[in-house]
Amino acid sequence: MSTATRAGKTPASDLSASADDHTSTTDIDEQNGISRRSFIGRAAAITAASVLGPTLPGAVQAAVGEGYSTDDSQIPESVGQDFSKKYQNDTLGTLHAKKLRKRAFKARLDAAEIDYKVDIPPQPNNGDELRYPNYIGAATKGLQHDDQGHVLPVSYESYLTALRSGKHEDFENIQLGGTAKLAGIQGPLTASLEGLANSQLAIPAPAELASAELAADHIEVYWQALLRDVPFTEYRDDTDNELVLAAVTELNDLKAFNGPKVDGKVTPESLFRATAAYVDYRSDPSGKKAKYLVPDGALDGPYISQFLLRAIPAWGTIASQPQTRPIQKAGEAFGATWEEWLALRNGKDLGRGITLESGRRHIINGRDLATLARGTGPTYLHVLQILSAAPNADNPLLGGVGAPLNPANPYRNSKTQEATASSFTTGFAQGLLALAATYATRTSYYQNWYVNRRLRPEDYGGLVHKVLTNGANYPLHPDVLNSEAVQRIYKQFGTYLLPSASNVGAPTHPGYPSGATIGAAVPITLLKAFFDENHVIPNPLEVDPNDPSKLRPYSGKDILTVGGELNKLVNNIGFGRNFNNFHVRSDISASHSLGEALAISLLRNQRFTYNEPFTGYTFTKFDGSKVTV
Repeated sequence: MSTATRAGKTPASDLSASADDHTSTTDIDEQNGISRRSFIGRAAAITAASVLGPTLPGAVQAAVGEGYSTDDSQIPESVGQDFSKKYQNDTLGTLHAKKLRKRAFKARLDAAEIDYKVDIPPQPNNGDELRYPNYIGAATKGLQHDDQGHVLPVSYESYLTALRSGKHEDFENIQLGGTAKLAGIQGPLTASLEGLANSQLAIPAPAELASAELAADHIEVYWQALLRDVPFTEYRDDTDNELVLAAVTELNDLKAFNGPKVDGKVTPESLFRATAAYVDYRSDPSGKKAKYLVPDGALDGPYISQFLLRAIPAWGTIASQPQTRPIQKAGEAFGATWEEWLALRNGKDLGRGITLESGRRHIINGRDLATLARGTGPTYLHVLQILSAAPNADNPLLGGVGAPLNPANPYRNSKTQEATASSFTTGFAQGLLALAATYATRTSYYQNWYVNRRLRPEDYGGLVHKVLTNGANYPLHPDVLNSEAVQRIYKQFGTYLLPSASNVGAPTHPGYPSGATIGAAVPITLLKAFFDENHVIPNPLEVDPNDPSKLRPYSGKDILTVGGELNKLVNNIGFGRNFNNFHVRSDISASHSLGEALAISLLRNQRFTYNEPFTGYTFTKFDGSKVTV
């Protein structure tokens, strides 16, 4: 896949090559008005004294505070000699002191320079916001609405004013419809110190409101609402479950459906499985068109990833009990009446909470997965623990998978050295995993708030309801208006609205892409880089259908690998959001590629910091291609 670029610029997709190609710090293009020399000069304006002043000896503080840069040559020689002689106690001298300071400074400059030279790609949206003056194609939850659910123009304009200005006081003046606050709307304007800037990463333009593609996305979510309480064990090709078979039949009839297929057909075993969507610059340089692909391992084995089933080992000790979850009452739904739907639109409290049944169990159906994805989701440090801990020979239901580190790790074959948390170990990986969550949210919310602002399924379901009950003149595709799934929802709930598993409905930010899925795609990409993705999972597990609080050995024939099960985990989190009716497939699929691109940029920055010889991590992207970082 190629990317259209301007001369002298580098697209994000081309930066997966080894950083050894970029170790020299060349001048940034003069056309940008920033040279390396001027950049260093500006950096010197923030003096070390303002940061380190209280801890430096007076002479050094005074010298640096007068405007000297962090370049050793800019500090008077007498100052360096006096300080060195006065505080020198080590008979060997202070080893590598100046070299390390220079290396740290150079690594930051080199990383910043490489990142800055990445061009800003096209950031197209679908045009619905301008196409429909009443903003029916835009996300408006939390703003003020009339009794038909249309956002009040004055409320929407206050919101656009804040987005345009980026000023805190304008955000504080947005006119809301209830007590729910808008989620993370200023966060994307925060500058990140590592990785590419939010605006340097792109996803395809979302499908338009009137399109068959968006209709197909929502028909799938209507089926997910109907299938919430059906066990995943019924998602098999020999199933006789009437709902599963009906869902497969209708999705196969949709020409615009982008879900995975086997021999050209949606099957029960491919139902609600993963796709990743990349910008297809080859066929559309504008960046609007999406190319859908099925990640490796996405169709293999049980629907739920091994990393949501296996016990979480304590560091270096006995494994904890296997993962189980609280159980939401079967059949419970929110926002399925007009009154509740309108209250949720305005960000008001419904006055009733989620009902939990007694006991705990493993994830067996869409409602359980929705419960997981509605909360904090998995802690990716737990996934790291499962990867790194050895299998338990006495009890295959406990212990980790003992995955080796990536073959490129320089310590795998060292004769004299053992790595520590400084670099190339699980301890080092912990730090990047923690950092990833913040950067992933910033990147996702930039697309949500500042590029797309596309409506969520909760909004779309309201349009479907008003067309089918009141004859409203909304430009929805006939596929959704004639959908069997939509008719089944009406028969069950008495409306055509999308019933939610959440008592607060969807989050109060736009839906394209999915923040939770990007929050999974970034750490999962990092973990695929750190570990050997081809390692076969030992003793794979599945939920015991006779007792969902227990596990049993996996009885299928598929070989489950670390890379495949990590890929599956991203989709589990994403489609858990869909089972809540928070998102549709295109939101989840675009999040795969966006999170992956951000993770690659973070890994690339780290290349400048290592002292060890390193050829680069090679791993498989969600689209099946190999990348070396």
